[in-house]
Amino acid sequence: MLANLLPGLRDVRAPLSTGCIWLLTLWLILEDHVPTPQQAHGVWASLYRLGGLVGPAGVLASGAFLAYLIGAMLAVRVVTVNAREAPKAMAFWGGRTALAPRVSRFAYDDLVSFLHNQDRLPQPEPDSTAAVSPERERGARLVANLTVRDILGETRQLRTKLLIANYDLFNEYDRAVAEAEFRKNVAYALLGLTAALSWLQSPWWALLLIVSARLYVAGVGSERAANDVIVQSVVAGLITPFSITGAAGVPAVPTGLSQ
Repeated sequence: MLANLLPGLRDVRAPLSTGCIWLLTLWLILEDHVPTPQQAHGVWASLYRLGGLVGPAGVLASGAFLAYLIGAMLAVRVVTVNAREAPKAMAFWGGRTALAPRVSRFAYDDLVSFLHNQDRLPQPEPDSTAAVSPERERGARLVANLTVRDILGETRQLRTKLLIANYDLFNEYDRAVAEAEFRKNVAYALLGLTAALSWLQSPWWALLLIVSARLYVAGVGSERAANDVIVQSVVAGLITPFSITGAAGVPAVPTGLSQ
């Protein structure tokens, strides 16, 4: 029973938590403009009367629902990339450009080896002492970068394939995605709260940026872990994206170009 509830709780946790923080930030900014029950009239008077009718539990439930709506509207999704944008990045990426979205270096190296085996990248020179052309190295890395983007651009389809192929591995991926979304969205919400407190109270509240930054870094780590599950599932042959089959994505580099 608990295992069946966990996916639903993961979906609610991030928007509800961030919505509460954004609602607190909004309250701190607008508190001086909210009339007391004695001064209220019009809509504010109606809200106070409604609060008296539903009681504290009803007010709490309404506040939680409002927080969830705010969090859902402001939520930032992760591990979702439009594969159509990958070719447009060719003019801007160099050989050392960091991957976006992120994958670990181990998963990236495994994918490069996989692409070599699939003849989508030129085979490395047998003589390790041979000089490597910088242009060739940049081109090979560019294709690998774009292939990673294409693979992760199919996240919606690949996660369904992974669910069918290996439920336990899918659960690991889903958990990492939920952690990434929770940590990164809470970090963004805390950034807004820190700005409001620093403006309304004291600049010392800016120290909360340390918490926000730490949560963001943790979210990036969870995002990388989720991406690694997708990439390693492709390398292991559990799922096959269109990017690899050639139906979509970056075309393979002809091995003849490596000569």
